[in-house]
Amino acid sequence: MSTIKHEYLWSVSNAPEDRFNMMIEQQNALPGFDLKKGDLLFQLRKGGELEWIISRLFAGYSGMALNHVAISTGSGELVEAVMPRVQKTTLTQFIDKSVCDGLGRPCILVARLKSTWQPLVDEALAFADEQLHIPYNSDFSPDSHSQSDISNRAWYCSALVLEAFRTANQGKSVFPETPMGFRDLETGEVFPYWVEFYRKIGQPIPEGEPGSHPALLSCSDKLDVIKVMGQLPARQAANEQLA
Repeated sequence: MSTIKHEYLWSVSNAPEDRFNMMIEQQNALPGFDLKKGDLLFQLRKGGELEWIISRLFAGYSGMALNHVAISTGSGELVEAVMPRVQKTTLTQFIDKSVCDGLGRPCILVARLKSTWQPLVDEALAFADEQLHIPYNSDFSPDSHSQSDISNRAWYCSALVLEAFRTANQGKSVFPETPMGFRDLETGEVFPYWVEFYRKIGQPIPEGEPGSHPALLSCSDKLDVIKVMGQLPARQAANEQLA
C-alpha cells in the first residue's frame, strides 16, 4: 500500500488493444457527448487509497476498473452520491474527477437503459432529486439506505441508482442487489484498509451483505453501453502502473 499516492493518475498508454477499443472516442472532446435523461455514467474516479481499493474489488464491463456511477438528468447535470452528500454536478466537473488514460482521455463509460426500462427514468430522477443533500454512506451499511425515515438515510453511489429505479418500478428491483465484497479480487484477502476502518468504527466488515458496486452494475443486462470516452484500464494494467 505504500506505493499508493494521495492523488493517482493511471496511465494505460502501453496497455494491449482489446475487444472494446472500437467504442473508444478518438478525441477528448465534449461535442457529440449526447447524454439522455437516465443515462448512467461510470467512471474510474480520481482520489486516494479508498478510490483505488474500490476499483480493485470487482471487475466491470469487459474487465474495466470502475469505482463510481452517477445518473444524468439530461440537462448537463448529474446526480451522484459522493462525500459528503448526494449532490448535482456538471458534466465538466464529473469529467475533471476522472482518471485519464495515456492519451489524456477521461475514463468514462456511458450506459443507457434498454427500451423496456426507459419509462422508469422520470420517476427514478424524481427520487434521486428527493435525496439531494442526504449524507454519503461512508460505512456502506445496508441499513442506511433502507430507512423509511429519510432523515436517517445515507447513500453510496450505486445504492442510490438501484433504489431510484426500484422505487420507479413500484418497489420491484430493476438492478438486483449483489453481495458486498471487501477482498482484493486477485488475492482473495480483505484489504487492510477495511480491517482498520471497521475496527475504528466498531462494526464488523459487512462482507456478503446485500449491496451493490458500480463495476457490477455496469455489467447489467438491463443496460446498453453506448460510449467509452477513454480506455479504462483493467485492474492488472492499473497495478502495473502503480507498482
